[in-house]
Amino acid sequence: MKEKGGERLMMTPSEVSTRLKIQPSTLRKYSALLEQEGIQFKRTHKNARLYTDSEYIAIESIIATVHSGKKSLEDAVIEASRQLKKGVSVAPRERDSDDIAAATLDEVKQLKNQIQQQEERQKERDMMFVEILEKMQKKIDQMEAQQKQLLAPLPEDSELEALESSSQEPENEPETVAPKKDTRGLWARIWNK
Repeated sequence: MKEKGGERLMMTPSEVSTRLKIQPSTLRKYSALLEQEGIQFKRTHKNARLYTDSEYIAIESIIATVHSGKKSLEDAVIEASRQLKKGVSVAPRERDSDDIAAATLDEVKQLKNQIQQQEERQKERDMMFVEILEKMQKKIDQMEAQQKQLLAPLPEDSELEALESSSQEPENEPETVAPKKDTRGLWARIWNK
């Protein structure tokens, strides 16, 4: 690692591959992928890449992401290049805890959204259920009313005559003979048989 006044400036490829415990060819591969995403490494007079702390952390992040199986190599490189382009530069330990905190916050937000969506769907289902129950209750009430009408006893003939005579009250009509009482059963009277 090259130093200037006690301050770390750049790391050589051999230093980076040693610290990351990867082969130099693997480091070259990751570096080339980052360059394809627009990351420009500083180079020595012999055209060897030099790595800043941020670039080192980006490559370390690529390795960790690929080994975790959460993302593909291409996605890990794209994400790391975005972070480098934003100029994000944190120490490895801070970055790890920040990544965990950010991932946890994202997960909490996603869970809150899922819970909210489930609550909204449940409210919609409840409203639909209440609406269906109300319709069913109206139907039941109508059917019960129809059943009561069908099962209501028919008034006796004498009661019908009394009702008719009280509502009509003829002035000077001769008295008529009352018809015979119908002794047929309920259904026979309903169907007039």
